[in-house]
Amino acid sequence: MASDDKVIIGLTHGLDDPESVLISYLMGVEALRKGKQVLLWLTKDGVHVATEGFAAGVVVPDAPNVGELHTEYVASGGRFFACPVCVKTRGLQDATWVSTAEVKGAPSVYE
Repeated sequence: MASDDKVIIGLTHGLDDPESVLISYLMGVEALRKGKQVLLWLTKDGVHVATEGFAAGVVVPDAPNVGELHTEYVASGGRFFACPVCVKTRGLQDATWVSTAEVKGAPSVYE
């Protein structure tokens, strides 16, 4: 495990796999609670997660509320980088992004 306080979580799914979205938020929120800096690296359908209002529509029965986890993630400083190629191929260039989201490519993840 890295000795620094930075965590990157990759997410490739959206509504096609709500449980993957839930697990990414559970991991991200817990890392933030432990004082880590967290980045969700969003590719493929995962880019939808950083659009305004999307998380509220992700439901996993009998599991924690994804919308509430999203709110805590953003309020606690959790960040999103959405793959620009994935954003373009899904027609989301003009999407409204949550406040801590940026459309940035792989090189930015390593900065």
